[in-house]
Amino acid sequence: MSDIHCNLEGLQGALRELADCQELLCAGDLLYQYRFSTEVLALLEDRGVHAIVGNHDRTILHTSAHPLRASVDPAALDYLATIPLTLSLEFDGLRVAMFHGAPWDDPTSISATYIYPENQADLRRVAQVDADVVVLGHTHRAFATRINGTLIVNPGSCGEPRDGTDLLRCAILDTSDGQVEFRKWPQ
Repeated sequence: MSDIHCNLEGLQGALRELADCQELLCAGDLLYQYRFSTEVLALLEDRGVHAIVGNHDRTILHTSAHPLRASVDPAALDYLATIPLTLSLEFDGLRVAMFHGAPWDDPTSISATYIYPENQADLRRVAQVDADVVVLGHTHRAFATRINGTLIVNPGSCGEPRDGTDLLRCAILDTSDGQVEFRKWPQ
């Protein structure tokens, strides 16, 4: 899953859709630039989701005068600060790398690169990551493509569709055969 953007109901929908999964991953933007949800963070932590921060999360964390910093529970901010920028994981011998935008993004920046399925040059660059599967977020557009043996997956957004539909999305990867299934549901 990716791009929750404080949509607790969307996250709950994704967790229902992914109930048959052994491991859960979230490719960032847990929060929204000017909204904060301790409930979203608590649910991710409670469910043991392997999450990374996205550009919206980094904006809250690294903009010292950000208006949310004064109004949210300091413990929630501290927890958000423990969530990594990227992840490298292994499941059933499958090496998975997760980035919010692109692997080459500056991790200290509050911006991120949009990787779209039609941009073959960027996809070839992503495929250079030393992983069998690369999970991306940020675009809110679901896709899966294989480039030079590397599977690149963007699950879409479970919080805010931006693909011309009103459907929230997530994806399931079967680690035994490398097949990706997209699941969608109404907001």
